[in-house]
Amino acid sequence: MRFDRPTPLRKQVYDYLRELLISGRLKAGEFVNQAELMAKLDVSRTPLRDSLMQLEAEGFVSIIPCKGVVVNPLTRDVIRNIYQISGALEAAAFEMVFPMVGELELKRMEEIIERTEALIAEGDYSRCHENNLAFHEVALNLCDNAELLRILRSNRERLYHFPIWATRELSSESADLSLWEREYWVQHRRLLALFARGTAREVADYVRYVHWAFEEVERPIISFYCLDEGTGEQNAEPADKLLPKDG
Repeated sequence: MRFDRPTPLRKQVYDYLRELLISGRLKAGEFVNQAELMAKLDVSRTPLRDSLMQLEAEGFVSIIPCKGVVVNPLTRDVIRNIYQISGALEAAAFEMVFPMVGELELKRMEEIIERTEALIAEGDYSRCHENNLAFHEVALNLCDNAELLRILRSNRERLYHFPIWATRELSSESADLSLWEREYWVQHRRLLALFARGTAREVADYVRYVHWAFEEVERPIISFYCLDEGTGEQNAEPADKLLPKDG
């Protein structure tokens, strides 16, 4: 396999590794065969090492001295920690940009909510993730704290890009998940109202203690991330197959 040279080699290797992780071809607990990857990609150790170091900084892998590089699992505890960190960071960002959110931003948020509500009403949850990111980015794009945004987006990447039998759709069989999405977009409505008529502190508190509250959504998170309820580790089967059917 050869890469197109106009794009920096490190980025191409990084993107390739990310795709292996997202698709599940590199599984949690597995060691990365660096020699095999260098041969397959026809690259030297340097761009591969740099890419793996970036993935470690993002939490996807761990580099263990004298052993190698292992793919990190996405466990209940890891997800809880990411929720707590992300809630605090996004609350800080939203509080900072609150005075800058004007009619244009409110209109964009409203349009995103309306599009998503229409899809959900038809039982289509396929765009919820994309629209959720777009909604939050309307306000985050006003924030000039580059370091805060870097950490927040890196944590968000850790949550949203993981081996999860990726394109499976929510359906009536995924009761926990569909209910979660519907309630989640009710929260977006509340956030919009607070941006329009509330205070900066109210927006920050709602984001941190409601919108990013792990305890309130632990059950659908277990289902969505295919976690074992006892161990908190990811299962080897899609969550929809593991959940008991009603009746």
